[in-house]
Amino acid sequence: MEQSVKAHYDFLVIGAGSGAMGASRRAAMFGKKVAMIENKVIGGTCVNVGCVPKKVMFNLASFLEDAHVISDYGVKGLDKLELDFGHFKRQRDAYIKRLNGIYSTNVKNAGIDYIEGFARFTSPKEVEVVKGQDQPIERYSADHILIASGSTPEEGTFEGREHCWVSDDIFKMEELPKSAVVLGGGYIAVEMSQILQAFGVKTTLLIRDVPLRQVDSEVVDNLVENMKKLGLDVKLKTPFTKVTKDQDSGLISVHTTTNEVFEAEKVLLAMGRPPCVRGLGLENAGVEVLPSGFVKVDENHFTNVPGVYAIGDVTNHEQLTPVAIKAGRILAEYLFNGRTDLQMNYANIPTAIFSHPPIGYVGLSEQQAIAKYGADNIKTYKSKFTNMFYSLAAEDKKKLGTLFKLICLKTDDGQEKVIGSHAIGRGVDEMMQLVAVSINMGATKRDFDRTIAIHPTASEEYVLMDPKLYF
Repeated sequence: MEQSVKAHYDFLVIGAGSGAMGASRRAAMFGKKVAMIENKVIGGTCVNVGCVPKKVMFNLASFLEDAHVISDYGVKGLDKLELDFGHFKRQRDAYIKRLNGIYSTNVKNAGIDYIEGFARFTSPKEVEVVKGQDQPIERYSADHILIASGSTPEEGTFEGREHCWVSDDIFKMEELPKSAVVLGGGYIAVEMSQILQAFGVKTTLLIRDVPLRQVDSEVVDNLVENMKKLGLDVKLKTPFTKVTKDQDSGLISVHTTTNEVFEAEKVLLAMGRPPCVRGLGLENAGVEVLPSGFVKVDENHFTNVPGVYAIGDVTNHEQLTPVAIKAGRILAEYLFNGRTDLQMNYANIPTAIFSHPPIGYVGLSEQQAIAKYGADNIKTYKSKFTNMFYSLAAEDKKKLGTLFKLICLKTDDGQEKVIGSHAIGRGVDEMMQLVAVSINMGATKRDFDRTIAIHPTASEEYVLMDPKLYF
């Protein structure tokens, strides 16, 4: 017997991550009847298995890496540091649990109904929710339905996949392995390989081609040099073919096209995050998806089906928490507050990669700018130096390189408009936010040159790259 609709909503959101939260809370502000459906833990990828716990791990890894330099300042005993990973995990997990509680409180205070279970479209205006094996299926309807189900780690289909971890598993591990091989060349692979290495895990990073293809190639070269200085075994242009496990020793082997075999206790597969759409019943609603599997949306995040929308990682846009939040809020403003003038701007989105030291970038790389505008129309300024933090380091291998780049477009009025900045170095993850503001305001190289430096800082290099004297 078919179940009747349990409740009807103005706005029904599938997911409870960053984008879903931004959209649902903003819709509730306008007095709309809102519900969220989530089959995992509130907070989504970012809070539970993404940026937040990863950043906590990065903070610890940064301290452990910095200790090697601080010891040269005269601080004794740093060579005897010992990581109690069990204690760290308990503290980190407790912090995440507090955040889950805050999210739940925010949802409750906003008057949003929170429905636990797996959502599946039955029509463009209705979904069914499976709550458990022994519980009845519930049906809900809505005038507007938002798909904000996020992404999931790439599982892979190669031989031996069952022997590999994915990124979510990193946050579940109770103890550190002695050795690990990380497969991938994106930001997750770069960040996690360096975190594991800093934690004392003998780590190898296998990359099919080169890492971070979206980042300026000079910055990437600097990154690889830094990773090797920190003891990470980096193998470029080394595709793998299969993974095997020795049943006696328990060790896992990664076999490559170069006929090399890399052995470790754990293998981490970090090869991207496809959209989490399996089982959503998009076909029942007639929602169109791209060949890549992402939900197809227009510039306002409308799908091809009236009343059905999608934001965040499930769409073919940058998989970043602030992007999803802003897109969700703009959609709610558009739908429920008459702000049809609002539109998400996906240009010049600043990004940080938490390597050691971090990478930050916004806008075009030098290579992207030349490809788009031609080499004769681009002027690039750069500063390569050693951060003052390493001034007392006793060995060159402890001194990690820093590189700042400003990419400028020559304009008809003789100015040089800044259209990108890609950098690596201590603190660039914090600096890049304000560089992005400058670029989005249309800053020129002259604006940077006319700005007085803060000395002694690394950020002063931004206003000291081949400056012209303006009055």
